[in-house]
Amino acid sequence: MKNAIGLISLAAVLLSGCGANEINALNLRPLSTYAIQQDRDIPLTSALKTRLLNYCERQPTDVLPTRRAELAAITFRHPFYDELGSKTVKYWRSGDERYVSCLNSNEQNERVFRTDAIEAFESAAGSEPREVDVGNTLSFIPESDVTTVARAFAVNETHETIVPGSVFRYHTPDRGALHVTYHVYQDGAETGQLIEPGLFVFESGKNEGVAFLTQLADQRITLQMGTEQAWDRTVLPSSLSGEYVQIDSMEAVFNLDAEGRRLLKRIVLADEPIEDVSEQDSAVLSTRYDTVIEVWGAVQRPGAGELTITSEQKDAMRLATYETETKTAHLGGPNTRELFELLSRVKTTTAAPTGERRGTLALYEQLTEQRFDVWIEEEKDTLQLMDVETKRVYLIDQLELEELLDTYI
Repeated sequence: MKNAIGLISLAAVLLSGCGANEINALNLRPLSTYAIQQDRDIPLTSALKTRLLNYCERQPTDVLPTRRAELAAITFRHPFYDELGSKTVKYWRSGDERYVSCLNSNEQNERVFRTDAIEAFESAAGSEPREVDVGNTLSFIPESDVTTVARAFAVNETHETIVPGSVFRYHTPDRGALHVTYHVYQDGAETGQLIEPGLFVFESGKNEGVAFLTQLADQRITLQMGTEQAWDRTVLPSSLSGEYVQIDSMEAVFNLDAEGRRLLKRIVLADEPIEDVSEQDSAVLSTRYDTVIEVWGAVQRPGAGELTITSEQKDAMRLATYETETKTAHLGGPNTRELFELLSRVKTTTAAPTGERRGTLALYEQLTEQRFDVWIEEEKDTLQLMDVETKRVYLIDQLELEELLDTYI
């Protein structure tokens, strides 16, 4: 009986390996070299660099205190391809406590961790940084310098004009996001969702941006909000237009700790001059004027251990290059996705590569990479890819790879 059980177990082990000739060849690893941007000269040992970058991948455990000082910031980038993103690590002081935060460029949230004092940062900071209370309110202040805003946001006055009284400079003291929704009233009743909600993310520290409306030549209205480097521009449907536009300002300041949403602004659109609309119900106003749009806002802030603020999921940036002594082929877009998919299911072999080494295939995703030496043997339709780090060899169809790279191996 024991012999029978032993034979069955051995057969199960052998059979479990049948058909297991495919394996995931993708095993991207952190880059060994970075282009580093620092706000002050900080000596980075290999161990410290690894420690900092590890924070960027872990689940956050803390939140930054509202009273703090930023002692240093370091941004890690790919040495050649900026489009692969970056990781910005900041070191903070709050009393006797120290914090590290990391913001990955392909994500909406930074990760925050309480840490012990890091001597390299402490020495570099000296006594310069002073702790300040960044506050806990989000405010909208009317901006009178419309000309500067128009120039900064490239408003083409031939095709659109900024609506008078609609420009506000907002201040966001700490990380989080403003989730904006729109309620539209026409003919005395609220319509369906005619304007998609928006999410405006802000980082740690004191940030500011601008929110304003413009009117296009065809009388359509745009909603714009953000900074010169990144802003969101929404063109309202043609059914929400009017020759005359009036802003009815509501909330100007609200506390980031409070829950719930508040009415921020009302936008009244009409083909006739608009009188004072304050203290009047939106539904009632929409029976007299064409359209009333209520702009509602709610602040979202992730707590300790949370990564809750998300917008539309971004695809991780991926690139691939194939290099020989005489040429370099760059790959991006759909072909890159197909290449990664192809490499996720390939045949593996225990044999060492044979034939002739033709070049190197390098894969990049964010700030990770993987390199394969490409070998070819005459009169065979499969190539041999040897992982430069692990020396493991994988077999891949030559024609498929050449089609994706758009070059001969």
